[in-house]
Amino acid sequence: MSKSWRSLFALLAALALVGSACGNDDDAPVSEPAPATAAPADASGQPTDVPDDEPAPDDEPAPDDEPGEAGAEPVPAPTETPSEPDIVALGGGAEIDIAECPDEWDNYAGVTDSEIRFGSSLPRSGALAGFGSISDGIQLYFNDVGPIDGRSVVMVSRDDGYVPARTVTNVEEMIDVENLLGFAGILGSPNNLAVRDVLDENCIPQLMNLTGLPLWGDPANYPWTTSVLMSYETEARVWCRHIADEIGPGATAAVLALDNDAGEAWRASFSECAADHGIEVADEVKHDPQAASVGADLINLAASDADVLVVASSGAFCPQAVATVASLPWEPVMLVANGCQSISLFWAPIGPLADGVRLVNTQKDVADTSLADDEWVKWVRSSLEGQGVDPEAASHALGYSVGEVLHEVLLQAAGMDGGVNRTNLMRAIWQMDFEARGAIGNSPRVMDGANDSYMVEAGRVEELVVDAEGARWTPISEVIAFEGETGTFGG
Repeated sequence: MSKSWRSLFALLAALALVGSACGNDDDAPVSEPAPATAAPADASGQPTDVPDDEPAPDDEPAPDDEPGEAGAEPVPAPTETPSEPDIVALGGGAEIDIAECPDEWDNYAGVTDSEIRFGSSLPRSGALAGFGSISDGIQLYFNDVGPIDGRSVVMVSRDDGYVPARTVTNVEEMIDVENLLGFAGILGSPNNLAVRDVLDENCIPQLMNLTGLPLWGDPANYPWTTSVLMSYETEARVWCRHIADEIGPGATAAVLALDNDAGEAWRASFSECAADHGIEVADEVKHDPQAASVGADLINLAASDADVLVVASSGAFCPQAVATVASLPWEPVMLVANGCQSISLFWAPIGPLADGVRLVNTQKDVADTSLADDEWVKWVRSSLEGQGVDPEAASHALGYSVGEVLHEVLLQAAGMDGGVNRTNLMRAIWQMDFEARGAIGNSPRVMDGANDSYMVEAGRVEELVVDAEGARWTPISEVIAFEGETGTFGG
Protein backbone atom coordinates (compact mmCIF):
# COMPACT_ATOMS: atom_id res chain seq x y z
CA MET A 1 0.00 0.00 0.00
CA SER A 2 1.43 3.41 -0.99
CA LYS A 3 2.10 6.07 1.62
CA SER A 4 -0.57 8.37 0.23
CA TRP A 5 -3.28 5.75 0.81
CA ARG A 6 -2.61 5.00 4.49
CA SER A 7 -4.63 7.95 5.82
CA LEU A 8 -7.48 7.16 3.41
CA PHE A 9 -7.45 3.56 4.61
CA ALA A 10 -7.77 4.68 8.22
CA LEU A 11 -10.76 6.88 7.36
CA LEU A 12 -12.50 4.06 5.49
CA ALA A 13 -11.91 1.72 8.42
CA ALA A 14 -13.55 4.22 10.77
CA LEU A 15 -16.55 4.62 8.47
CA ALA A 16 -16.90 0.85 8.36
CA LEU A 17 -17.65 0.86 12.06
CA VAL A 18 -20.89 2.73 11.43
CA GLY A 19 -22.04 0.46 8.66
CA SER A 20 -20.33 1.83 5.53
CA ALA A 21 -18.46 -0.52 3.25
CA CYS A 22 -16.68 -0.28 -0.06
CA GLY A 23 -15.32 -2.79 -2.55
CA ASN A 24 -13.58 -3.07 -5.89
CA ASP A 25 -14.73 -5.33 -8.70
CA ASP A 26 -12.40 -3.96 -11.36
CA ASP A 27 -10.22 -6.19 -13.53
CA ALA A 28 -9.11 -9.33 -11.76
CA PRO A 29 -5.36 -9.87 -11.33
CA VAL A 30 -3.56 -12.04 -13.84
CA SER A 31 -2.56 -14.54 -11.19
CA GLU A 32 -3.22 -15.29 -7.56
CA PRO A 33 -0.74 -13.65 -5.18
CA ALA A 34 1.94 -15.90 -3.78
CA PRO A 35 2.04 -16.15 0.00
CA ALA A 36 4.83 -14.34 1.80
CA THR A 37 7.43 -16.56 3.38
CA ALA A 38 10.45 -16.27 5.57
CA ALA A 39 13.33 -14.39 3.95
CA PRO A 40 16.70 -15.85 3.03
CA ALA A 41 19.53 -14.91 5.35
CA ASP A 42 22.37 -15.17 2.87
CA ALA A 43 23.30 -16.09 -0.67
CA SER A 44 22.74 -19.75 0.08
CA GLY A 45 19.02 -19.09 0.23
CA GLN A 46 18.46 -20.66 3.62
CA PRO A 47 15.46 -18.94 5.25
CA THR A 48 15.56 -17.21 8.60
CA ASP A 49 12.80 -15.82 10.77
CA VAL A 50 12.50 -12.23 9.58
CA PRO A 51 9.26 -10.55 10.70
CA ASP A 52 6.93 -9.75 7.82
CA ASP A 53 6.56 -6.14 8.89
CA GLU A 54 10.24 -5.30 9.27
CA PRO A 55 12.92 -4.98 6.56
CA ALA A 56 15.83 -7.36 6.82
CA PRO A 57 19.08 -5.57 7.72
CA ASP A 58 21.41 -4.86 4.83
CA ASP A 59 25.05 -5.79 4.77
CA GLU A 60 25.50 -6.19 8.52
CA PRO A 61 29.04 -7.46 9.10
CA ALA A 62 29.32 -10.80 10.86
CA PRO A 63 31.18 -10.61 14.18
CA ASP A 64 34.71 -11.96 14.20
CA ASP A 65 35.04 -15.46 15.65
CA GLU A 66 38.03 -14.32 17.70
CA PRO A 67 39.30 -10.92 18.80
CA GLY A 68 42.24 -9.52 16.85
CA GLU A 69 45.76 -9.53 18.16
CA ALA A 70 46.66 -6.84 20.67
CA GLY A 71 48.14 -3.78 19.03
CA ALA A 72 46.96 -4.75 15.52
CA GLU A 73 46.07 -1.87 13.20
CA PRO A 74 42.31 -1.54 12.66
CA VAL A 75 41.14 -2.39 9.15
CA PRO A 76 39.51 0.69 7.57
CA ALA A 77 35.99 0.24 6.21
CA PRO A 78 35.59 0.44 2.42
CA THR A 79 34.93 4.00 1.30
CA GLU A 80 31.64 3.01 -0.38
CA THR A 81 30.24 1.34 2.75
CA PRO A 82 28.41 3.90 4.93
CA SER A 83 28.56 3.46 8.69
CA GLU A 84 24.80 3.80 9.12
CA PRO A 85 23.10 0.38 8.89
CA ASP A 86 20.10 1.82 7.02
CA ILE A 87 22.24 3.29 4.22
CA VAL A 88 22.84 1.23 1.05
CA ALA A 89 25.62 2.55 -1.20
CA LEU A 90 25.00 2.45 -4.97
CA GLY A 91 28.21 4.04 -6.23
CA GLY A 92 29.37 7.57 -6.92
CA GLY A 93 27.86 8.82 -3.67
CA ALA A 94 24.33 7.71 -4.60
CA GLU A 95 22.61 5.76 -1.86
CA ILE A 96 19.35 4.41 -0.48
CA ASP A 97 18.22 5.21 3.04
CA ILE A 98 15.80 2.45 4.00
CA ALA A 99 14.81 4.44 7.10
CA GLU A 100 12.80 6.57 4.66
CA CYS A 101 10.81 3.56 3.43
CA PRO A 102 7.21 3.02 4.67
CA ASP A 103 6.74 1.34 8.03
CA GLU A 104 5.19 -1.75 6.42
CA TRP A 105 7.96 -2.03 3.80
CA ASP A 106 9.45 -5.51 3.41
CA ASN A 107 12.89 -5.90 1.87
CA TYR A 108 12.02 -9.50 0.97
CA ALA A 109 8.59 -8.93 -0.58
CA GLY A 110 8.18 -11.17 -3.61
CA VAL A 111 10.87 -13.61 -2.48
CA THR A 112 9.27 -16.87 -1.35
CA ASP A 113 10.68 -20.33 -0.71
CA SER A 114 10.11 -21.18 -4.37
CA GLU A 115 9.71 -17.93 -6.35
CA ILE A 116 11.13 -14.48 -7.14
CA ARG A 117 8.19 -12.44 -8.44
CA PHE A 118 8.25 -9.38 -10.70
CA GLY A 119 5.46 -7.29 -12.24
CA SER A 120 5.22 -5.44 -15.54
CA SER A 121 2.75 -3.29 -17.48
CA LEU A 122 2.91 -3.36 -21.29
CA PRO A 123 0.75 -2.49 -24.30
CA ARG A 124 -0.90 -5.70 -25.43
CA SER A 125 -3.39 -3.59 -27.37
CA GLY A 126 -3.15 -0.42 -29.47
CA ALA A 127 -0.47 0.86 -31.86
CA LEU A 128 2.40 -0.47 -29.73
CA ALA A 129 0.84 -3.87 -29.05
CA GLY A 130 3.77 -5.58 -30.74
CA PHE A 131 5.80 -4.96 -27.59
CA GLY A 132 3.24 -6.63 -25.33
CA SER A 133 4.91 -10.05 -25.33
CA ILE A 134 8.27 -8.79 -24.01
CA SER A 135 7.34 -9.92 -20.49
CA ASP A 136 6.35 -13.31 -21.93
CA GLY A 137 9.83 -13.49 -23.46
CA ILE A 138 11.43 -12.71 -20.09
CA GLN A 139 9.42 -15.55 -18.56
CA LEU A 140 10.45 -17.94 -21.34
CA TYR A 141 14.10 -16.96 -20.82
CA PHE A 142 13.94 -17.90 -17.13
CA ASN A 143 11.97 -21.05 -17.89
CA ASP A 144 15.02 -22.14 -19.87
CA VAL A 145 17.88 -21.01 -17.61
CA GLY A 146 16.18 -22.32 -14.49
CA PRO A 147 15.94 -21.12 -10.88
CA ILE A 148 18.03 -18.40 -9.25
CA ASP A 149 19.26 -19.45 -5.83
CA GLY A 150 16.69 -22.27 -5.84
CA ARG A 151 13.77 -20.02 -6.77
CA SER A 152 11.89 -19.72 -10.07
CA VAL A 153 11.55 -16.24 -11.56
CA VAL A 154 7.88 -15.38 -12.18
CA MET A 155 6.63 -12.50 -14.33
CA VAL A 156 3.13 -11.05 -13.74
CA SER A 157 2.04 -8.72 -16.55
CA ARG A 158 -0.99 -6.58 -17.42
CA ASP A 159 -2.09 -4.68 -20.52
CA ASP A 160 -2.07 -0.87 -20.43
CA GLY A 161 -2.53 -0.08 -24.13
CA TYR A 162 0.33 2.46 -23.77
CA VAL A 163 -2.05 4.66 -21.76
CA PRO A 164 -0.27 6.06 -18.65
CA ALA A 165 -3.44 6.14 -16.53
CA ARG A 166 -3.90 2.42 -17.12
CA THR A 167 -0.26 1.82 -16.19
CA VAL A 168 -0.90 3.57 -12.87
CA THR A 169 -3.97 1.43 -12.22
CA ASN A 170 -2.08 -1.74 -13.10
CA VAL A 171 0.91 -0.95 -10.91
CA GLU A 172 -1.09 0.21 -7.88
CA GLU A 173 -3.31 -2.87 -8.01
CA MET A 174 -0.33 -5.18 -8.38
CA ILE A 175 1.39 -3.55 -5.40
CA ASP A 176 -1.66 -4.34 -3.27
CA VAL A 177 -2.73 -7.67 -4.77
CA GLU A 178 0.44 -9.39 -5.96
CA ASN A 179 3.44 -10.30 -3.87
CA LEU A 180 6.24 -8.66 -5.90
CA LEU A 181 9.93 -8.02 -5.40
CA GLY A 182 9.65 -5.18 -7.90
CA PHE A 183 8.75 -4.25 -11.47
CA ALA A 184 10.81 -5.02 -14.58
CA GLY A 185 10.34 -3.96 -18.19
CA ILE A 186 7.50 -1.41 -18.13
CA LEU A 187 7.24 0.14 -21.61
CA GLY A 188 6.93 3.82 -22.42
CA SER A 189 8.37 7.08 -21.10
CA PRO A 190 5.06 8.64 -19.98
CA ASN A 191 3.98 5.30 -18.54
CA ASN A 192 7.10 4.91 -16.42
CA LEU A 193 7.00 8.56 -15.37
CA ALA A 194 3.41 8.08 -14.22
CA VAL A 195 4.42 5.39 -11.70
CA ARG A 196 7.96 6.46 -10.79
CA ASP A 197 6.99 8.51 -7.73
CA VAL A 198 4.69 5.89 -6.19
CA LEU A 199 7.34 3.19 -6.65
CA ASP A 200 10.13 5.40 -5.32
CA GLU A 201 8.10 6.50 -2.29
CA ASN A 202 7.37 2.89 -1.47
CA CYS A 203 10.96 1.71 -2.06
CA ILE A 204 9.92 -0.72 -4.80
CA PRO A 205 12.43 -1.46 -7.61
CA GLN A 206 11.46 -0.14 -11.04
CA LEU A 207 14.05 -1.96 -13.13
CA MET A 208 14.98 -1.81 -16.78
CA ASN A 209 12.38 0.64 -18.06
CA LEU A 210 11.82 -0.04 -21.76
CA THR A 211 12.50 3.57 -22.71
CA GLY A 212 15.65 5.64 -23.13
CA LEU A 213 14.43 8.76 -21.39
CA PRO A 214 17.54 10.42 -19.86
CA LEU A 215 15.64 10.91 -16.58
CA TRP A 216 16.18 7.25 -15.70
CA GLY A 217 19.88 7.91 -15.05
CA ASP A 218 19.25 9.75 -11.77
CA PRO A 219 20.23 7.55 -8.81
CA ALA A 220 20.76 10.55 -6.54
CA ASN A 221 17.05 11.45 -6.65
CA TYR A 222 15.40 8.23 -7.89
CA PRO A 223 17.60 5.34 -6.77
CA TRP A 224 14.86 2.74 -7.33
CA THR A 225 14.54 3.44 -11.10
CA THR A 226 16.78 2.31 -13.99
CA SER A 227 16.58 1.82 -17.77
CA VAL A 228 17.76 -0.94 -20.09
CA LEU A 229 17.94 1.09 -23.33
CA MET A 230 20.37 3.61 -24.76
CA SER A 231 19.54 7.13 -23.62
CA TYR A 232 17.66 9.10 -26.27
CA GLU A 233 20.22 11.85 -25.82
CA THR A 234 23.05 9.46 -26.70
CA GLU A 235 21.07 8.04 -29.62
CA ALA A 236 20.51 11.53 -31.01
CA ARG A 237 24.24 12.26 -30.76
CA VAL A 238 24.96 9.20 -32.90
CA TRP A 239 22.33 10.32 -35.44
CA CYS A 240 23.97 13.73 -35.72
CA ARG A 241 27.45 12.26 -36.10
CA HIS A 242 26.23 9.91 -38.83
CA ILE A 243 24.46 12.65 -40.79
CA ALA A 244 27.53 14.89 -40.58
CA ASP A 245 29.78 12.05 -41.78
CA GLU A 246 27.38 10.88 -44.52
CA ILE A 247 26.17 14.18 -45.95
CA GLY A 248 28.35 16.85 -44.40
CA PRO A 249 27.76 20.40 -43.16
CA GLY A 250 24.63 22.01 -44.54
CA ALA A 251 22.60 18.78 -44.42
CA THR A 252 18.89 19.25 -43.79
CA ALA A 253 16.65 17.06 -41.67
CA ALA A 254 12.92 16.62 -41.11
CA VAL A 255 11.80 15.16 -37.78
CA LEU A 256 8.69 13.13 -36.93
CA ALA A 257 8.44 12.84 -33.15
CA LEU A 258 6.00 11.30 -30.70
CA ASP A 259 4.09 14.04 -28.89
CA ASN A 260 5.10 12.84 -25.42
CA ASP A 261 8.12 12.83 -23.11
CA ALA A 262 10.04 10.36 -25.26
CA GLY A 263 9.46 12.26 -28.48
CA GLU A 264 10.41 15.55 -26.86
CA ALA A 265 13.64 14.07 -25.47
CA TRP A 266 14.63 12.83 -28.94
CA ARG A 267 13.57 16.06 -30.65
CA ALA A 268 15.32 18.40 -28.21
CA SER A 269 18.52 16.35 -28.13
CA PHE A 270 18.65 16.10 -31.92
CA SER A 271 18.03 19.84 -32.37
CA GLU A 272 20.91 20.59 -30.00
CA CYS A 273 23.47 18.30 -31.60
CA ALA A 274 22.27 19.21 -35.12
CA ALA A 275 23.31 22.81 -34.50
CA ASP A 276 26.72 21.60 -33.32
CA HIS A 277 27.22 19.60 -36.53
CA GLY A 278 25.96 22.21 -38.99
CA ILE A 279 22.71 20.35 -39.67
CA GLU A 280 19.57 22.39 -40.35
CA VAL A 281 16.24 21.11 -38.99
CA ALA A 282 14.06 22.02 -41.96
CA ASP A 283 10.75 20.92 -40.41
CA GLU A 284 9.41 18.88 -37.51
CA VAL A 285 6.02 17.42 -36.64
CA LYS A 286 4.79 15.95 -33.36
CA HIS A 287 2.23 13.18 -33.65
CA ASP A 288 -0.37 11.79 -31.26
CA PRO A 289 0.81 8.51 -29.63
CA GLN A 290 -2.76 7.19 -30.02
CA ALA A 291 -3.10 8.23 -33.67
CA ALA A 292 -4.36 5.67 -36.16
CA SER A 293 -1.74 6.73 -38.74
CA VAL A 294 1.07 9.20 -39.37
CA GLY A 295 0.62 9.20 -43.14
CA ALA A 296 -0.63 12.79 -43.35
CA ASP A 297 2.24 13.98 -41.15
CA LEU A 298 4.76 12.46 -43.55
CA ILE A 299 3.13 14.10 -46.54
CA ASN A 300 3.53 17.46 -44.79
CA LEU A 301 7.18 16.76 -43.92
CA ALA A 302 7.91 15.73 -47.51
CA ALA A 303 7.35 19.34 -48.56
CA SER A 304 10.62 20.21 -46.81
CA ASP A 305 12.54 17.99 -49.26
CA ALA A 306 15.05 17.42 -46.45
CA ASP A 307 18.09 15.21 -46.95
CA VAL A 308 17.24 13.10 -43.91
CA LEU A 309 14.04 11.93 -42.23
CA VAL A 310 14.40 11.21 -38.50
CA VAL A 311 11.56 9.05 -37.16
CA ALA A 312 11.71 9.67 -33.40
CA SER A 313 8.79 7.38 -32.73
CA SER A 314 8.00 3.75 -32.00
CA GLY A 315 5.80 0.77 -32.72
CA ALA A 316 3.66 0.64 -35.84
CA PHE A 317 4.42 4.30 -36.55
CA CYS A 318 7.92 3.41 -37.84
CA PRO A 319 6.84 1.15 -40.73
CA GLN A 320 3.90 3.47 -41.43
CA ALA A 321 6.28 6.38 -41.88
CA VAL A 322 8.68 4.43 -44.07
CA ALA A 323 5.90 2.97 -46.25
CA THR A 324 4.38 6.43 -46.74
CA VAL A 325 7.73 7.92 -47.82
CA ALA A 326 8.17 5.06 -50.30
CA SER A 327 4.95 6.19 -52.02
CA LEU A 328 6.23 9.76 -52.45
CA PRO A 329 8.81 11.34 -54.79
CA TRP A 330 10.84 12.29 -51.68
CA GLU A 331 13.92 10.10 -51.18
CA PRO A 332 15.56 11.04 -47.87
CA VAL A 333 17.99 8.98 -45.84
CA MET A 334 15.68 7.43 -43.23
CA LEU A 335 16.85 7.15 -39.62
CA VAL A 336 14.43 5.45 -37.23
CA ALA A 337 14.57 5.02 -33.46
CA ASN A 338 16.31 2.00 -31.97
CA GLY A 339 13.00 0.73 -30.56
CA CYS A 340 11.93 -0.06 -34.13
CA GLN A 341 14.76 -2.53 -34.67
CA SER A 342 12.83 -5.82 -34.89
CA ILE A 343 12.76 -7.07 -38.47
CA SER A 344 9.92 -9.54 -37.93
CA LEU A 345 7.80 -7.14 -35.90
CA PHE A 346 8.11 -3.96 -37.99
CA TRP A 347 9.86 -4.48 -41.33
CA ALA A 348 8.87 -7.90 -42.64
CA PRO A 349 5.24 -6.72 -43.02
CA ILE A 350 6.25 -4.00 -45.52
CA GLY A 351 8.93 -6.10 -47.25
CA PRO A 352 11.15 -4.35 -49.83
CA LEU A 353 9.74 -0.94 -48.87
CA ALA A 354 11.92 -1.17 -45.76
CA ASP A 355 15.13 -1.56 -47.75
CA GLY A 356 17.57 1.20 -46.78
CA VAL A 357 16.16 2.04 -43.35
CA ARG A 358 18.90 2.96 -40.85
CA LEU A 359 19.15 3.02 -37.07
CA VAL A 360 21.55 2.89 -34.14
CA ASN A 361 21.54 -0.81 -33.32
CA THR A 362 22.43 -1.94 -29.80
CA GLN A 363 21.15 -5.53 -29.68
CA LYS A 364 21.09 -8.57 -31.94
CA ASP A 365 17.93 -9.37 -33.91
CA VAL A 366 17.13 -13.08 -34.13
CA ALA A 367 15.41 -12.48 -37.50
CA ASP A 368 18.62 -11.03 -39.00
CA THR A 369 19.78 -13.58 -41.59
CA SER A 370 23.40 -12.37 -41.26
CA LEU A 371 23.39 -13.56 -37.61
CA ALA A 372 22.21 -17.10 -38.33
CA ASP A 373 25.46 -18.55 -36.94
CA ASP A 374 25.72 -16.22 -33.93
CA GLU A 375 25.77 -18.25 -30.68
CA TRP A 376 23.30 -15.95 -28.86
CA VAL A 377 20.86 -15.94 -31.78
CA LYS A 378 21.06 -19.71 -32.15
CA TRP A 379 20.41 -20.21 -28.44
CA VAL A 380 17.43 -17.80 -28.34
CA ARG A 381 15.85 -19.39 -31.40
CA SER A 382 16.38 -22.89 -30.02
CA SER A 383 15.04 -21.92 -26.59
CA LEU A 384 11.87 -20.38 -28.03
CA GLU A 385 11.24 -23.23 -30.45
CA GLY A 386 11.78 -25.72 -27.63
CA GLN A 387 8.95 -24.02 -25.71
CA GLY A 388 6.63 -24.00 -28.71
CA VAL A 389 7.07 -20.31 -29.65
CA ASP A 390 7.96 -18.96 -33.09
CA PRO A 391 11.25 -17.01 -32.60
CA GLU A 392 10.02 -14.33 -34.99
CA ALA A 393 6.56 -13.96 -33.47
CA ALA A 394 5.80 -10.68 -31.74
CA SER A 395 8.49 -9.52 -29.28
CA HIS A 396 9.33 -12.67 -27.34
CA ALA A 397 12.97 -12.55 -28.50
CA LEU A 398 13.30 -8.97 -27.23
CA GLY A 399 12.33 -10.32 -23.83
CA TYR A 400 15.42 -12.53 -23.91
CA SER A 401 17.68 -9.46 -24.15
CA VAL A 402 15.95 -7.98 -21.08
CA GLY A 403 16.02 -11.37 -19.35
CA GLU A 404 19.78 -11.66 -19.85
CA VAL A 405 20.33 -8.42 -17.91
CA LEU A 406 17.83 -9.31 -15.17
CA HIS A 407 19.50 -12.72 -14.84
CA GLU A 408 22.89 -11.12 -14.24
CA VAL A 409 21.43 -8.70 -11.69
CA LEU A 410 19.76 -11.53 -9.75
CA LEU A 411 22.94 -13.61 -9.74
CA GLN A 412 24.91 -10.68 -8.34
CA ALA A 413 22.24 -9.98 -5.72
CA ALA A 414 22.15 -13.64 -4.70
CA GLY A 415 25.86 -13.50 -3.94
CA MET A 416 25.54 -10.54 -1.56
CA ASP A 417 24.98 -10.72 2.19
CA GLY A 418 21.26 -11.26 2.65
CA GLY A 419 20.76 -12.77 -0.81
CA VAL A 420 18.07 -11.63 -3.23
CA ASN A 421 16.12 -8.73 -1.79
CA ARG A 422 15.10 -5.25 -2.88
CA THR A 423 18.18 -3.36 -1.70
CA ASN A 424 20.63 -5.94 -3.02
CA LEU A 425 18.78 -5.85 -6.33
CA MET A 426 19.43 -2.10 -6.57
CA ARG A 427 23.06 -2.46 -5.47
CA ALA A 428 23.58 -5.10 -8.16
CA ILE A 429 22.01 -3.17 -11.03
CA TRP A 430 23.63 0.18 -10.24
CA GLN A 431 27.04 -1.51 -10.05
CA MET A 432 26.68 -4.00 -12.91
CA ASP A 433 29.59 -4.78 -15.22
CA PHE A 434 29.28 -7.62 -17.71
CA GLU A 435 29.46 -8.31 -21.44
CA ALA A 436 26.00 -9.01 -22.81
CA ARG A 437 25.84 -11.84 -25.34
CA GLY A 438 22.77 -10.26 -26.89
CA ALA A 439 24.43 -6.87 -27.44
CA ILE A 440 25.92 -5.70 -30.72
CA GLY A 441 29.64 -6.51 -30.55
CA ASN A 442 29.01 -8.06 -27.12
CA SER A 443 29.16 -4.49 -25.83
CA PRO A 444 29.44 -4.13 -22.06
CA ARG A 445 26.52 -3.33 -19.81
CA VAL A 446 28.16 -1.16 -17.16
CA MET A 447 26.94 1.26 -14.48
CA ASP A 448 28.52 2.80 -11.40
CA GLY A 449 25.78 4.65 -9.55
CA ALA A 450 26.08 8.41 -9.93
CA ASN A 451 29.43 8.09 -11.72
CA ASP A 452 27.94 6.24 -14.69
CA SER A 453 24.15 6.00 -14.63
CA TYR A 454 23.41 4.65 -18.12
CA MET A 455 23.62 0.95 -18.89
CA VAL A 456 23.79 1.09 -22.71
CA GLU A 457 26.24 3.58 -24.20
CA ALA A 458 27.43 1.79 -27.34
CA GLY A 459 25.77 1.12 -30.68
CA ARG A 460 26.43 0.84 -34.37
CA VAL A 461 24.73 2.54 -37.31
CA GLU A 462 23.25 -0.21 -39.47
CA GLU A 463 21.17 -0.27 -42.65
CA LEU A 464 18.44 -2.78 -43.41
CA VAL A 465 18.95 -4.75 -46.61
CA VAL A 466 15.93 -6.60 -47.97
CA ASP A 467 16.49 -8.89 -50.95
CA ALA A 468 15.94 -12.45 -52.13
CA GLU A 469 18.23 -13.73 -49.36
CA GLY A 470 16.04 -12.24 -46.67
CA ALA A 471 16.33 -9.20 -44.41
CA ARG A 472 19.47 -8.29 -42.49
CA TRP A 473 21.06 -5.36 -40.71
CA THR A 474 24.31 -4.35 -42.42
CA PRO A 475 26.88 -2.32 -40.44
CA ILE A 476 27.79 1.03 -41.98
CA SER A 477 29.86 2.25 -39.04
CA GLU A 478 32.08 0.85 -36.35
CA VAL A 479 30.64 0.39 -32.85
CA ILE A 480 30.35 3.94 -31.48
CA ALA A 481 30.95 3.89 -27.74
CA PHE A 482 30.30 6.61 -25.18
CA GLU A 483 30.99 4.25 -22.26
CA GLY A 484 31.33 6.25 -19.05
CA GLU A 485 30.92 9.57 -20.88
CA THR A 486 27.20 10.07 -20.33
CA GLY A 487 27.64 10.36 -16.57
CA THR A 488 24.44 10.93 -14.65
CA PHE A 489 21.24 12.88 -15.28
CA GLY A 490 21.91 16.56 -14.75
CA GLY A 491 25.60 15.92 -14.26
